[in-house]
Amino acid sequence: MADYSFGYGGIGSSLDISGIVSQLVAADRAPHDARLTKLESATKFKISGLGAVTSAFSTLKTSLDALKKIDSLDARTVKSVSSDSSNGVDNVLAASGAKGVPVGSYQVEVLALASAHKLVGAGVPEDATFGPGKLSLSIGAETVEIEIGAGNTLADVRSAINGAAQNLGVQASLLKSDAGLHLSVASDKTGASHVISLQVLEGGGELESLVSGLEERSPARDAQVSIDGLVSTSASNKLTDAVPGLTLDLKKTGTSTVNVAADPAGSRAVVQSFVNAYNGAVKALASATAFNAESNTPSSLTGDAQIRGAASQLRGVLGDLLGQLAANGLDAKTLGLQTQGYPNPDGTLVLDAAKFEAALAAEPNKVAAAFTGDDGLAAKLSAVVNNYVGSDGAFTLRTKSLNDQLKDVSKQRETLDMRMESVAARYKAQFVALDSLMGQMTSTSNYLAQQLSALAAQTSR
Repeated sequence: MADYSFGYGGIGSSLDISGIVSQLVAADRAPHDARLTKLESATKFKISGLGAVTSAFSTLKTSLDALKKIDSLDARTVKSVSSDSSNGVDNVLAASGAKGVPVGSYQVEVLALASAHKLVGAGVPEDATFGPGKLSLSIGAETVEIEIGAGNTLADVRSAINGAAQNLGVQASLLKSDAGLHLSVASDKTGASHVISLQVLEGGGELESLVSGLEERSPARDAQVSIDGLVSTSASNKLTDAVPGLTLDLKKTGTSTVNVAADPAGSRAVVQSFVNAYNGAVKALASATAFNAESNTPSSLTGDAQIRGAASQLRGVLGDLLGQLAANGLDAKTLGLQTQGYPNPDGTLVLDAAKFEAALAAEPNKVAAAFTGDDGLAAKLSAVVNNYVGSDGAFTLRTKSLNDQLKDVSKQRETLDMRMESVAARYKAQFVALDSLMGQMTSTSNYLAQQLSALAAQTSR
């Protein structure tokens, strides 16, 4: 409550003017405060309930977006085994696959691994100096020039190379052996196209000797792999395009067999994710509109027309879609997907894992067409959900409207504060005037009393 005291009480009347003003203002303010508090509380209650429903619908949208992808039910298991596998680990390569990798067995022979070019120079004394001069370093089609200052040490030469060639993927370093310090220049990229060339453009015999002493310790080489007799070359030891969707990480030369098989459990997991998200949305709608008869307490959105409409539309569309699946031979007994029945027929979904995987194994194309693509269950149900979430969704716009109401309540409170300040000022002025009048009346009364007392004294003599 605001402080409406103004530094003194009633001088002429002995009234607690500040206290009286505060009480009068509080009485004027109370009904307005109660109205705004009730409005604010109700709005926050609705925002909370709508937030839970919106979150559940957003989760459902995410699961539907994943399910409607044309390859969402094309999960694969990829395993590889080589002649020298140990403890179940393929020592030749590691294989992994994306959805839709062609099912089959692939005979893979790693003919050569990709390697990065590395040059290492002869040993020189630690106190050896070089320069002045200029070097030219090339890797692939890119070339840079490197300035070497007079009296530079090998460490200075290394730093000069790194400073000039750091953006080319070239790293120079120093190695130490019994023969002295060695300059090492290496590419951080594998492949035959990343050959390092270092030449002396200007300089004396020290630089010439340093550069001419560089020897190849690791060649710039591409990886070569034969897959079912077809040879592929790659600049790296990770092949991603030899078989569409199949990734091969090469470890060593040798042979390996890569087996790609359908993964019913992995495909079912995508559908199960949708089932879980759908059930979450149904339960969120039910919770937001529930009414506790025992405590006579409504939920945040009990009786709300928009939420009732969303629940009815969601269940209606899903019911139609399940009916269409049944008409196409994918009923609950075959597909394993149905709504929850007795004793808790709450509109949620149930997925029988064994039945679904069996149906997917027996008729993979038919099941995939029923769920995925533009004409599948996921796309049709997603069209309904998208009307409620997203930047222009009904729930999003309503949440914005409710938040605007909260802002308006805050503005109304500010206006009320200003109005109550004016009311307090008016009351203060009135009571100050009353206090002044009562002070005058008290003074007059005291004067008259004194005069009457004096008159009575004279009469008694």
